[in-house]
Amino acid sequence: MRKIIIILFLSVVYSLQGAIINEKLYRKAETHFENREWSEALSMYNILLIENPKEVKLYVSSVVAASYKEAPQSVMHYVELSERNGVSLDSLFVGVNALTMAHRKSEIYENMLLLIKKEQPWLKKLINTYLLRFYRFRNDAPRIVEISDELLEMFPDDERLLKLKGDALLEQGEELQSFGCYKRIYQKDSTNRDALIFLGNFMYNRGIEQLKELEMHYDGLMSPTRMQYASYEWEKNRILDTDFREAASYLEKADKQYTTPYLRKTLYSIYTRLSEIGKAEMILNESKSRKKSP
Repeated sequence: MRKIIIILFLSVVYSLQGAIINEKLYRKAETHFENREWSEALSMYNILLIENPKEVKLYVSSVVAASYKEAPQSVMHYVELSERNGVSLDSLFVGVNALTMAHRKSEIYENMLLLIKKEQPWLKKLINTYLLRFYRFRNDAPRIVEISDELLEMFPDDERLLKLKGDALLEQGEELQSFGCYKRIYQKDSTNRDALIFLGNFMYNRGIEQLKELEMHYDGLMSPTRMQYASYEWEKNRILDTDFREAASYLEKADKQYTTPYLRKTLYSIYTRLSEIGKAEMILNESKSRKKSP
């Protein structure tokens, strides 16, 4: 069903390009293509392209057939020919992506983009945009980080790219590096809600983990001395005054934009740990009043 839908989509797109001269030859070329007779199909596409130099679907099929033959020079030949004849690269990319998805060979599309990026470096920005979209679709975190880094060299303040990179790093378990991306977003825009919530949650969770480790270590002491108790209290207060207060500063800003039950619950937890009873009670009272309201 998915393949049928993609083929129908291509048919609609291509129908806007006009009719192909020599339909009989085109049908033969398509038959060779469906039979995976790549050389025969390419021979016919070459003839058809002479008569139909602006026909997108001919370039799409030619690029895919050449890719199946593992002939990168041939792939670039058709890409460059399409460029010379004024065919939109966007149309070519959309067509190749759809056709290779129908064949369950999306690596052909990826390899085509990487090849063009290598052979025509002046198109790096455009190609990276398509690669990033492709890797996001595949949820390929390492590649998302790689391409985001390349684009960030050109657009260092792009908040969308920083978020994509931060989320991909988090997906890989690189939480500290992800924190760095969101920190950069916050430095550019201190009202960015995604950054506020991420940074607040990061600092809150880090504080919780540090307190757990500290308490486990202290509880493991058989007979703690006054010095050990003083050290324990000092470290606990340090965690509360740094991680928890920083978490509160981010989450309070997010809460002022618009609140959620999760934000309220997290802020309540922070305030009780910081012994800020007034703020904790305010959240509790607001939560109760919301439950009573119709």
